[in-house]
Amino acid sequence: MERDDQVSKKRWGSAYCYVGQLVASAEAAVEEVIRRGVAHPKKIVVGGHSYGAFMTANLLAHAPHLFCCGIARSGAYNRTLTPFGFQNEDRTLWEATNTYVEMSPFMSANKIKNPILLIHGEEDNNPGTLTMQVR
Repeated sequence: MERDDQVSKKRWGSAYCYVGQLVASAEAAVEEVIRRGVAHPKKIVVGGHSYGAFMTANLLAHAPHLFCCGIARSGAYNRTLTPFGFQNEDRTLWEATNTYVEMSPFMSANKIKNPILLIHGEEDNNPGTLTMQVR
């Protein structure tokens, strides 16, 4: 029998560490709030700012069954626009192309079917992508 991490790696490819774990964590959290009776399964929203916005977009792309909609504020959704690394990824885009592409919710935007409110401030001086790009 295959271990969970082997199954996740097959399912998610090189991004399995991030996307697979993100989805598994969200599924566990959603199951728990439903079990406790504090959330309705069809009325759960996901949201975040900055890296949380990146997470929100990934969850809507890869786990649409969990959330009715999402709110993402000041996120960097296309990791290929930060080609020299991000967070704990020290490899460049050219060294780890699949990781950059598979982790980018921008590359899976066609899978996002639930509503998502994208917010980005013109005065945000630390965006992952330029404010001009969202105009």
